[in-house]
Amino acid sequence: MKITSITVFCVCLSFFCFSQEYNKPSVIKVNLSSLALGAYSLQYEKVLGNRTSFALGVVYRPVKQVPFAKTVERFVDAADSRIDYISLANVKKSEATVGTFGITPEFRYYFGKNKSAPNGAYLAVFGRYNSYFGKAPVFVDVLYKDTFARIELPVDTQIKTISGGLMLGYQFKLGNRFTFDWFIIGGHYGKVTVHGESNQNFEGYDEQFLKDIKARIIDTFKINEQYLSVEVDKQGVRVDNARNLTFFNLRGLGFNLGYKF
Repeated sequence: MKITSITVFCVCLSFFCFSQEYNKPSVIKVNLSSLALGAYSLQYEKVLGNRTSFALGVVYRPVKQVPFAKTVERFVDAADSRIDYISLANVKKSEATVGTFGITPEFRYYFGKNKSAPNGAYLAVFGRYNSYFGKAPVFVDVLYKDTFARIELPVDTQIKTISGGLMLGYQFKLGNRFTFDWFIIGGHYGKVTVHGESNQNFEGYDEQFLKDIKARIIDTFKINEQYLSVEVDKQGVRVDNARNLTFFNLRGLGFNLGYKF
């Protein structure tokens, strides 16, 4: 995280120096949509030519409860059947916490009639790195010594994605200094890595119990072991990628207030 932050700072500093040297306009923007979700998102856009610019966005959300938890829970439940390597039915979604850190570099081409960068409609080609981290309480029912017991596992989770895609947007001019940048709609495709662990003390249990709880976890969460690996030992439970996983996601409905200088 520290190395990534230093890299972002150096890149932003170099673009600032570049803008000063060549006297082309730049815009610093705050994403209002992210603020509504408890995240802090900034974007720096540097005009390169009459119709082109380069932008670098950074987003950070401290670890806290999922915003609009009940709505998110209904959405995840509805999408659960379409995920072919894990089920999230036994996850206490309304009690989960999540944080985010992400970087989005993008190249923009402005094509609005009688417009020039950074005003008007544009097509953005972008890359994106995101890291999601937090804790998700889960529960598993296990038969131990002829007695059913419910075991609750607080799972520390980290999901990382790297993707690329296209997006349409429109940036409005508000007077001489301010802009309003609307991310309209886009899509991106990429790879995802998953790591989850629950550090439990299973020292008092025998090997058969560890095998049983592993089998119950795989069965309860419908884990496809071709995609995800599950390890259970006396120190706890770990879930990791067994192979490369891919995803497709949408990007859009972002509202950004900018200051041009």
